[in-house]
Amino acid sequence: MPSVNSIFKALGDPVRVRIVEMLSLNGEMCVCKIMEELSMTQPAVSHHLATLKKAGLVYPRKEGQWIHYSLCKDVVADVAIAFLERIAKKPCECCCKGG
Repeated sequence: MPSVNSIFKALGDPVRVRIVEMLSLNGEMCVCKIMEELSMTQPAVSHHLATLKKAGLVYPRKEGQWIHYSLCKDVVADVAIAFLERIAKKPCECCCKGG
């Protein structure tokens, strides 16, 4: 499972957050459609997708000359749950003191 740090780092760019949102709403998408939605060049989109792939957030599937990407929802859910469980175990030091 990817680390929480790698996930947050990958999602530290608004373009990558937008790509994740698009994939979560549309399912698998061709790079050409992602380029069209973002009004970006293929090299720029590919750079962002490579970062998301390295973080384990997206899965590529080649079809002909195009690559289609889908969101690895299990990875997103597992990392989010692990992160929330980790921070929920820490005692609150502000609003819940003594409560």
